[in-house]
Amino acid sequence: MTTAASPGADAGTGIPGPGGDKYLGNLHAFSTDPLGFLTECSRTYGDVVRLGANNVLLTSPGDVERMLVDRNAKFSKASADTRRGSRRQGFPLSTMNSDGATWQAKRHRMQPAFGRRLSTKAAEIVADQGERMLAGWHSGASRDLQADVSVLTLRLVTSLMFGDEFGEEDTAEIARLVSPIMDLSTSPVLLPEWVPTPRKLRIRRSMARVDRTLRALAASPAAADPDRAPVLHALVHGDPPPTPDELRDELATLIMAGFETTNDAVVWTSVLLAQHPEIAERVRAEAEAAFAATPAGLARMEALPYTNAVVRESLRLYSPVWLTSRDAMEDMEFSGHLIPAGTTVTVSQWVAHRDPRHWEDPEEFRPERWTGKGPSVPRGSYFPFGLGPRVCIGAAVATTETVHIVADIWRRYRLELIRPERIHPRPALALQPMGVEVVPREW
Repeated sequence: MTTAASPGADAGTGIPGPGGDKYLGNLHAFSTDPLGFLTECSRTYGDVVRLGANNVLLTSPGDVERMLVDRNAKFSKASADTRRGSRRQGFPLSTMNSDGATWQAKRHRMQPAFGRRLSTKAAEIVADQGERMLAGWHSGASRDLQADVSVLTLRLVTSLMFGDEFGEEDTAEIARLVSPIMDLSTSPVLLPEWVPTPRKLRIRRSMARVDRTLRALAASPAAADPDRAPVLHALVHGDPPPTPDELRDELATLIMAGFETTNDAVVWTSVLLAQHPEIAERVRAEAEAAFAATPAGLARMEALPYTNAVVRESLRLYSPVWLTSRDAMEDMEFSGHLIPAGTTVTVSQWVAHRDPRHWEDPEEFRPERWTGKGPSVPRGSYFPFGLGPRVCIGAAVATTETVHIVADIWRRYRLELIRPERIHPRPALALQPMGVEVVPREW
């Protein structure tokens, strides 16, 4: 989201919203507590909220669906100014940051790699990597859950993308790239490119390292084998084949998205299960039966329906993607308000998933919402992976990974939170769970 105080064309007259500071608008309120600020805006001002001179928040499920599905082609992922400002520091050539026909061609090139076969492969890798992680656990010994799960998730993502023979040294190098990739993806351009600030120099060094490593991976033998590395193969041998810079941008954003989404979803789900032992017991019993019924310690997704419901409810409360913004390319009307072309229009998963108008007891963790036919809520009330043509390409794979990792952890251990009062969401690129220390205990 661009800041709630961005200059630009007036985002429509008559749209209600907080006034904010004379000079900074609502930038301070948004920066200090973005989740609280957006929630308060929704509760106070209704379906369409003016956040700033050129920013609007939509909170009606119907408007969310119209923006992301029906009128998707009338919005751009990023404006020309945004693209110019981030070209040297972000990854503008990736599918995630593309628009129009360019986006369609890139998406078409990658789509075949993200089918059922990749989800099955993900479940197989989880079984192996979960065993490696849990082998270092001992009942009664405290663990930093985020740190443990991040190692598992990174190994999982690299194995899926770059091949099942990805070595420890290669994995360690990718791990060192995660932080620079996040920095490169979110860094604002506050000064002209030629101004050599320490941060910009650091970012340029990081980009050079990211370039070298990802180009080497693209040239690896695994790239020629669709069975070993289906995603890498689809990219390298796509039609048309990507340029070296395109390939770098695609791999960087895939690492970022694949790592963050699964990692945060697993940790948040485990926090919720630790807070609800009766639900954790149901997950344990289901997982025990599912793993016992299949060979080689694997479990089929269809054998874990309750665990899947638990993960879906966790994604409702703590969706890793908590904010989605687009730039309007033409004048449009939402809920009776005119949104001028050039306005940044935002929808928030955090707000929509907790809206008391559509969810009963929205703050409660209730996996039963998702058993049977699921909740009867409007489509635009739940979209952890987005909606419409630009829905996350790896949504099914990420869900499979999360369900299997959660099932594997909780069939072996019940987790106790050491300092539950310190756990809080930190809205960054994803909604990160902070301060999660646990004590694993055998059932």
